[in-house]
Order: sequence, then C-alpha cells, then structure tokens
Amino acid sequence: MKYHDTINYPVPREELFRFFTDPDFFVRKYVAQGATNVRVTRSETAGSCSTITVTRDVPVEVPIPSFARALVPSTITLVQTDSWDRTSCKGSLQIEFKGMPVRLNCEMTLQDRAGGSVEELAFDIRVSVPLLGGKLEELLARDLRLKFQRDTEASLGIIKGDA
Repeated sequence: MKYHDTINYPVPREELFRFFTDPDFFVRKYVAQGATNVRVTRSETAGSCSTITVTRDVPVEVPIPSFARALVPSTITLVQTDSWDRTSCKGSLQIEFKGMPVRLNCEMTLQDRAGGSVEELAFDIRVSVPLLGGKLEELLARDLRLKFQRDTEASLGIIKGDA
C-alpha cells in the first residue's frame, strides 16, 4: 500500500539536517511519543551521507479485527533506519517490524520553501501474508499515520525548542 505525506517545517533545510543527523534528536522524539526501549544501534556519517538506526517498542493504537489479532501484537518492536544525502536533499526511511512479515520503505525529499522547508514522504508498506496482507496493510497504514502525526508534532516541538 502506498501513501504520501508532507511536513512543513519553520526552519530552512540546512538547519533541519542538523536534527536529522543527530542520534539524540531521534531518541528525544521517540521518548516524547511514549516509545519504550529506545536505543540508537547505528549512527554514521560519511561525506554528505548520514545513516541512523533506532530500535524502539511502540503500542499498536488502532483496533485490530479478530482475523488479524494473532498476527498483530499489542506492542511492536520497530527497527528504523533513516538515511540522508545532504547534497541531493534526498533520503530514505526503512522500518522493520520485528516478528512480523511487515516492511515499510519511504523515499524522502527536503526542499527550502518561503519561511522554512518542506519534506515530501512517499511511503510503501508491504505485508507478506497470503490473502490477509492487503487488509493488514490498511490497518498498519492507519496506525502509522497516527504515529507519523505524533512524530511530526514531537519533531516540531524539539526543533522549535518547546520540548
């Protein structure tokens, strides 16, 4: 299942890269959202490229129908890798759902706009379960939209200095 999202930031993209390449930023925003067991497992920068991998436990927040309860636990361990290239202003985000046949990939672009910058996100979520995969993709996409809304709010709070 594919979906798109846009995030407007009140700061220029160069300033955003300061946050997007800082492992502490990721820890702060996930803790602020109520994730547990948040830890950075990889952080490296080479030239204009930066990669950060964070593992965290998050609750599933959408109602799961009975047909899917055995496949979707109440808490999921997510392993997320964010990679950015400052030169091209493009990035990618991959999320692995531990113990579940779910994979999320997202292509990201960051552009300066009047008064700040905008991040365009193109998500692709895949559930490899015969017959039920499409339904599970829809459920998890709804849950991820809630989480990305909170992620945006937490990120903006940290960037503005409110958090």
